[in-house]
Formats: sequence, structure tokens, C-alpha cells
Amino acid sequence: YFRSTTEYRRGVNNFIEFAFTHSEKGNKILCPCKKCVNCSWLEANIVIEHLICDGFKHGYRLWIFHGEASSSAHCTTHEQVQVEQRAVDRDEIPEMLRDMAYGLDQMGEGGAADGSSGDANNDVDDFYRLVDDASQELYPGCKTFSKLNFLVRLLHTKFLGGWSDKSFDMLLDLLREAFPEGAALPKNFYEAKKTVKSLGLGYINIHACENDCILFWKQYENYTSCPKCNTSRWKMERKSLDGKRFHKVPRKVLRYFPIKERLQRLYINPEMAKNMRWHDEGRTKDGLLRHPADSPAWKHLDTVHPTFGNESRNIRLALATDGFNPFRSLNSTHSTWPVIAIPYNVPPWMCMKQPNFILSLLIPGPTAPGNDMDVYTEPLIDDLESLWREGIRTYDASKGEFFQLRAAVLTTISDYPGL
Repeated sequence: YFRSTTEYRRGVNNFIEFAFTHSEKGNKILCPCKKCVNCSWLEANIVIEHLICDGFKHGYRLWIFHGEASSSAHCTTHEQVQVEQRAVDRDEIPEMLRDMAYGLDQMGEGGAADGSSGDANNDVDDFYRLVDDASQELYPGCKTFSKLNFLVRLLHTKFLGGWSDKSFDMLLDLLREAFPEGAALPKNFYEAKKTVKSLGLGYINIHACENDCILFWKQYENYTSCPKCNTSRWKMERKSLDGKRFHKVPRKVLRYFPIKERLQRLYINPEMAKNMRWHDEGRTKDGLLRHPADSPAWKHLDTVHPTFGNESRNIRLALATDGFNPFRSLNSTHSTWPVIAIPYNVPPWMCMKQPNFILSLLIPGPTAPGNDMDVYTEPLIDDLESLWREGIRTYDASKGEFFQLRAAVLTTISDYPGL
């Protein structure tokens, strides 16, 4: 309501007049609205429209991008320091980083469902460090690669080629000698991996009983042996030479990739957020079966649980799993089981594309989990039950608002019925 008042519009006009007298590009200024956050060079009429529709970026009190003098004495708040650190022209930064950084910024300001926003704020800081890396030249005068772009390409080549960490370190040493002085290269593989870490979401290591009895988490988190078969949790226990540290190697480790954060990320990109509503807004509803939303199972779920079905942004998932041998002919008996979550909200030409598959669990071998599959799916089931009952506060970048995201498993894909 306030942004529609004459007083606010007069203030916007005064700001525009002042900002354009100090503009570096003459006919354009950095737009300080909530969505552009001083990152896009726009003309006056567009900036005015943004400021009336979306308002100024929260905390932007000193016009440090628009001619008002600023110093360390004036910029004392955390918000103002962040704004100054983000003073980069991001026209050439990949769209993914812009969308994800902005979405995480909104998540940090809006807070989580429990009122805390610490994790989201940490993600924002990490992503803006990536923004700086994405705008930094690989070496002075380099127009082909940014620091981040080169590191991602280099790490991708390492993993595809199966290079060892040592060989990667040796390559970095060679590149530092070959590149001009001042090249923004990491010292070693560890530093390179740390730089791009924020592009991913990480995973949780959960120790498991060697005989697939239990997971050492929740009530069993501090157990040193399985309460059912008495097998030791540790394959090796060794003290350090000084006797102060104790090195333990678990017998079996389950990797869990938290599903909640990955589903939230689907709504950070505006285009993807629109695609997540396609089943309701873009689908042809003529009774023909073209999409899972046309199926009796989908319609039955919406009928039995209308509060879930009335929110088109709620996610219907398929869970798929099967065993595979990661060692090919080197070990013909090993069986590792990934559990994949597939969001069915998106259009049919996106449903079964690999970029939309969400790896949620990686169940280790060497043998298949068999009838103990339920033991390994406990962390995923816990999160899915929470997503069904309470949901999770999520920012929708396409609509610029928060909503309570819920999810349901519509179908499973496996050969367990046959087994």
C-alpha cells in the first residue's frame, strides 16, 4: 500500500534524478529493487517500475552505488557490509548463480519455519563468494575464463578422466608456472574443491551395521556395536603416535543427500518454479493420459487429501532404485544401490531427464540390501513424513513469495515385487 502513495512515488523520482546525475553509464543505473539488488544496469522507466512494484532492497540506506558518499565509518551494519561486498557488475555471471544467490538471499531474510535463518544466511554468504569468483578474471587480461568457470571445467575433466588427487596437484603447479603472474589458481585439489563446494548441497555420512541390522543414528548414534548382532561398528581403531587422537574406520557407511533442501532449490530458479506448476497451469486437460497428473492415482490423492491437492506447488514424487556394479569387470559381485527421487510436477519432456533426477540415498555394497532395504531408507522416510505432515517454508522465485512446501510419494519404481 505504501508504495502506491504519492509520497513514495515522489521519493522514487527524487532518487532517480539524483542517481542519474552520478551514473557511470549515462542512460542506465544499477537497479536497487529487491530482485535486482544493485546488480542489473537498467533505464529509468524500468527502475521506477521495479521500485514501485517490488520496493527497495531491504537495508539499502546509503546509496553507495548511486553517488552518495560512503565510508567504513558509515557502513557499520552487516547488511550494509554485504551490499558493499556485492558491488559487482554481474551481467556476465551465469544465470544459475544469480537465481540461486537471490533465492537464498530471500530464504535468509524470510527465515525458516522455526524462526531461524542461520543455515540460509551461511548459504547466502557462500554463494556470494562464488559470485565474486565468477566475476574474477582467471589471470589479468583473460577474457575467456573466469576463476570459477575454469575451476569447474578443470574439476569436471579430472573426474571424467579419473585423475588422482596427486596428479591434479601436479597439473595446478604446472599451470601456475605457465600462466601470467597473478593467476587466480588454487594451491591444490583440496582448495579447488572447497572453492566450488557451495554449488552442491553435500551429504550426510551415516554408519551402518555390517549385517544391515541398524543405522548408527538417532537412539543408536553413540553405540560402538550393533545391539542386534553384536558386530563392532568399527573396522579399524587406532591411536595416534602421541596417544591423544583415536582414528576409527566404520565398517559400512550410508550416504544420505537431504531431500528437503533439494526440493527447496527447485523453486529458487524462476523458470524452474514455473515448470513445477505446469501440471496445473500448462497441461491440456482433455481426459487423455499424457502426464502422471492425468492418472487415477494422482486424481485419487487430490480427492482424498484436498488441502494437499489445492496447492499446485506441492510435489508428487516417484522413488526409483536398483543395484549396479560400480567396478564393472573388476568385481562382478559388488552391488551398490542408489535411490533416486523424481519430481512429477514438471512437463513430460522434463520428467525423465537426468538433470531432474535427485539422488537421495547411496546404499553401499558389496552385497544388495535385500529385505533390509527399509533400514537404509529410514533417513529419507523421516524427511518425507515431515514434508507430508508439516512441510517446509520455501521461497517461490517466480511469484516472489513464501509458501509451505509439502511432498508425497506417488509411485515407486523397483524390482522388489518380482524379488
